[in-house]
Amino acid sequence: MFDYIKGKITKKGKNHIVIEKLGFGLLVEVPDSEKFKENIVYTYLLVRQEDVKLLGFVSEEERDLFLKLIQIHGVGVKHALSIISNFSVEEFIEIIENGDVDKLTEIQGIGNKTAQRIIVELKGKIEFSESDELNQLVSALVNLGYDKKESVKVAKKVLKETKDIKEALKKAISILSSF
Repeated sequence: MFDYIKGKITKKGKNHIVIEKLGFGLLVEVPDSEKFKENIVYTYLLVRQEDVKLLGFVSEEERDLFLKLIQIHGVGVKHALSIISNFSVEEFIEIIENGDVDKLTEIQGIGNKTAQRIIVELKGKIEFSESDELNQLVSALVNLGYDKKESVKVAKKVLKETKDIKEALKKAISILSSF
């Protein structure tokens, strides 16, 4: 029903925010309110027999990951939100691709069988388009002669710290030069 809501975030609780739009304060349940820096929330309307909730995510990728997770038998809304609050989308993809059951079982309520099921059902099936910043940074590093695989890994790391391409490039070169 709603793809996203753009408005002023007026309140933050641990697992919810209030976003003001057209004079209304919309209560949106979120995995981790501290992640919200922009005034845009990607949403999912959860309708159950007993209640209706508006869930919010920092990015479309985060919301899409949530939707993939709740399709897995044994993974409910609470577990999916816990996973998203504990891991970034990139970290989660890495966990899945590496088959890291132990990392997933760190989430309360997720045991070995559920973690294994998540890995089996999602391995090779979750890839989100890379950001323009990441593509630009990797391209620049490869053009400078660095290995593409290492460049991608380092670029993802430095882009978590800064979105400024020039600064990210300097940090990435510094890291790659130390290898």
